[in-house]
Amino acid sequence: MITVSNLNKKYGSNIVLNNLNFEIEPGKIYGLLGRNGVGKTTLLKILSNQIVSYTGEVKLDEEIVKENQSSTDRILFISEFMVPDSMKGEKVNTILKFASNMLPNWDEDYKDELLKEFKLNPKLSIKKLSKGNRNLLSLIIGLASGAQYTLYDEPSVGLDANNRYKFYQQIMKLSETSERTSIISTHIIDEAENIFEEVIILENSEILLNEDISNIQSKALSITGSKGEILRILNNKNIISEDSIGAVSIVSIYDELNFDERARLKNAGAEITNLSLQKLFIHLTNKEA
Repeated sequence: MITVSNLNKKYGSNIVLNNLNFEIEPGKIYGLLGRNGVGKTTLLKILSNQIVSYTGEVKLDEEIVKENQSSTDRILFISEFMVPDSMKGEKVNTILKFASNMLPNWDEDYKDELLKEFKLNPKLSIKKLSKGNRNLLSLIIGLASGAQYTLYDEPSVGLDANNRYKFYQQIMKLSETSERTSIISTHIIDEAENIFEEVIILENSEILLNEDISNIQSKALSITGSKGEILRILNNKNIISEDSIGAVSIVSIYDELNFDERARLKNAGAEITNLSLQKLFIHLTNKEA
């Protein structure tokens, strides 16, 4: 388990992360969400020990990550910029061989399977790859790495719909067949939300939401009906958005509704539906703006 305690990060006088406290459990798929510049990449780099200048503590199974190299061998940060400029004249298979030598839990057979699945030619030069295929190479490294915790920063960049789907299928496969944990930072929420088991939303340098997806689904609700009746029933609830279309109001909440409250809304002619994670994210971050 990764445990983050009282984590703070500044760039000069700019507070990027403010007193973060959370845990990352083994074998789960996490969604890390937030608007541009909110600190998602910084957080992932801190967790993977690529940034070591911060206050607070990051532990992996009770070992302080930045003091223990064996901890960092188990946590891997993946982004589209994995291949340095100095190696862009090399071939795909050379980069993969280099990665296999650097990563102690590398799965060579799985790497070969992934090359076939994603139809990536290992004999091609890196400089001849499209932006999407360069990112795909980084994702293959992440998937085949065997790292217990793999942190993906915007993994869908440049990928077509088919390869995005295949990538998410591989993430689910690893979660089901091993204790590997994936943290996915993405702006394409509607495509990824079906695989998330836990969701962390960053806003204003802090954690705005950190919940199990089943809890989120039970609390993220949209109620459509007569505004006056709806608001009377929901007067003590956490209302995150209100919209009107003529005489009809759409009220979004992030809160529990008990049986009695649901019955009263139904008797008032209101319709209750679940909000998608993307709509919840938009409402929450707009509310906090």
